[in-house]
Amino acid sequence: MPEKKIELAPSIETEARRREVQLLINVVEPDAEYQPFILTDEASLLDAVLTEPREISIRLNAYFGADLGLDLGTSVWRLVDRIKQLRPGWPDEADPSSPDKPQTAG
Repeated sequence: MPEKKIELAPSIETEARRREVQLLINVVEPDAEYQPFILTDEASLLDAVLTEPREISIRLNAYFGADLGLDLGTSVWRLVDRIKQLRPGWPDEADPSSPDKPQTAG
């Protein structure tokens, strides 16, 4: 009996944005037990977690402090790029809900 090979879609774009992708996954599904082990470039948040779409939106809106109008069916890496367009300082800014607030020391 020949060995079955599992062929996965590429994950080059997702891996290039690994930090931001993991941050989004943590926001929409905080329980690591329910987070995906593998995420391909084709996967959206709706594919990646079992969380209901409405709950995903609520969590993202709470995290960003506003409804960014994100398409949850978009691949996660493209979602990261879209968020960076809308919030250029993300994810390094201290408060993701205040993109225009200047950073001040101590």
